[in-house]
Amino acid sequence: MRRIVSAIFAFGLVGSSMVAISAEARSPNEIYGSVFQRYKNITDARKKLRSLEKKGQLTTGEEYYALGHACQYEESASQSMILTALSRSRCKEKSGEYFVEAGMRGVPEGFVSAAQFLGRGDQAYLYAQVAYQLSGDDASLRSEALDLLSSLSSSVSDTAVIDQQAIQLATQLATDGPYGGLRNAATTVDVQNRLPSLAWLDFKNPKRCHFSEGWQRMMQGAYRIDDRDYLTKPATTSVPDTGQRVTGRITRPQKEWESIVRVEADVKGRWNGLTVLGTFTTFVEESHGVWGDGIRFAEPVEIVAQRLAAAGFVVNRDGSERRQVDKVERSRYTDQQGKVQVAEAIDGVITSIERINGETYFFCDEIFEASYGA
Repeated sequence: MRRIVSAIFAFGLVGSSMVAISAEARSPNEIYGSVFQRYKNITDARKKLRSLEKKGQLTTGEEYYALGHACQYEESASQSMILTALSRSRCKEKSGEYFVEAGMRGVPEGFVSAAQFLGRGDQAYLYAQVAYQLSGDDASLRSEALDLLSSLSSSVSDTAVIDQQAIQLATQLATDGPYGGLRNAATTVDVQNRLPSLAWLDFKNPKRCHFSEGWQRMMQGAYRIDDRDYLTKPATTSVPDTGQRVTGRITRPQKEWESIVRVEADVKGRWNGLTVLGTFTTFVEESHGVWGDGIRFAEPVEIVAQRLAAAGFVVNRDGSERRQVDKVERSRYTDQQGKVQVAEAIDGVITSIERINGETYFFCDEIFEASYGA
């Protein structure tokens, strides 16, 4: 891998016959699918692509991207020792180099895969930064690169130095390389203010709105009930996994019902490909009945909905309120008039995504509703 980076800066860019980046996000299968279709299976593709690479006959970023994935793949062991031996990959350690070559030839996802392959350190961070710089209008690629940068930053010797190297490379590629004409290349990243990864926000069960223990501890510590007037007051608490302290903000969002209290904690970071601005909990002050809990994001409603749905949350794509009934229990009883009635207990979740004062609020709550009568 180090050899490729050195060659990039020592000898400049590869030839100008490469195709320009698409502004549309592509899944791995969309990139390497057409390449693998030429062969019987991935093992056959790996063997033949490796042969072409050694002869200098691979020409596209898609081919190098496919080769990188093929080298990471091994078929399950079979009863035949010969077939098992033939299915083994002898080029796993070269996968990262092939991914970088794909990136250099117009497939920015190759830089992401190279960073993921390395897992930590200066070079992994450099490739993630290059991918971010070359993301253009591709919001999905930009989010993935940002998440990588957040997780890799603690393993880097000097982020400022690596940032500048990445910007230099991205600028060259966008100026007269395969990314020629790419808008906003190497100009939009804030390299000095990297947002941390907020893994502690991971839900125990997204489909049931089971918030993490970290979320619960932080929100419970962000307010207190004053013993003198029994009103909700701000309190200071710790942000999980950091030494950071945060003080809750108290608002009363319903003018016609002032006993509804919302407590917000301002915590910035990256989570599920989204920019987190903070968390919140809402309740009825005199009873502490839950009104609405959730997370605040910077992205618009449609992007938040898309990301949360992909992460397993029960949400409508337009952010509108959704009631998901997971279980209905029915039981018979006799009312005061002696008539047999049916009682229903509905168990499920209710979610919504709403833009409020320039932020996107994701509400996620369990519901339990009981009804009586015919």
